[in-house]
Amino acid sequence: MSEQQTLLLPLPSQKHYGSWVRHAAVEEASSRLALWLVKGGGLWLSSDEVAGKSHLVQAVFEAHPQVAILESRLVAKSSVQQLKHWLKACEFHAYWLLDLPAGALPPALAYAVFHLIERAKDMNKALLICWRCEAKDMSPPELSSRLLMMEQVNMHTPLSDEDLKSVLESVLQTMQWDMKETVLPTLLQHIPRVLSDLLQAIEKLDVYSRKHRVKMNATLALKVLGIHD
Repeated sequence: MSEQQTLLLPLPSQKHYGSWVRHAAVEEASSRLALWLVKGGGLWLSSDEVAGKSHLVQAVFEAHPQVAILESRLVAKSSVQQLKHWLKACEFHAYWLLDLPAGALPPALAYAVFHLIERAKDMNKALLICWRCEAKDMSPPELSSRLLMMEQVNMHTPLSDEDLKSVLESVLQTMQWDMKETVLPTLLQHIPRVLSDLLQAIEKLDVYSRKHRVKMNATLALKVLGIHD
């Protein structure tokens, strides 16, 4: 096997998901987000599974300086301190954007989100919350009631193989990974056509490729993923 050629580029340390691919399944969310940037208000962006919400948020933040993106991790010991931290970060912005990790939140963070919603309403600020969660994760009750009062928009994963392939190609291009043309069709053939499953498979192949300094091909990909053709 030939050795993987690594490009000596100052790549960012955070995880990226490629250039944004606007496909049919995200048209509603994209259009509603564009309207939010004009009219403001409160908006809850959600999804049933991994759908690219964080990627879309990142693209919006980079293109619109009037949007303040708030840290989703807990950086203070109490909900009040967390709220003060957020308000300091967004005091000069008209649009606030909070991208939360999927699932249940630590109590202090959850209460801080509740207070942030209240403060945005009192200050007439536009607030966008990105959060994928189940009904059981929506606690405390105060947070649940405020979220359910906001307009909810759901993002969806690609519906067609063509759109799914475009998203994955964008991911691979951003990873600077020279994947042989046979690998992506192989993944689409053998891995469930679910974006999260395919991204996990790509990440596993990337780790193996870097560790062993080899280029990935279809045969090796099946072996690494434990799939018997």
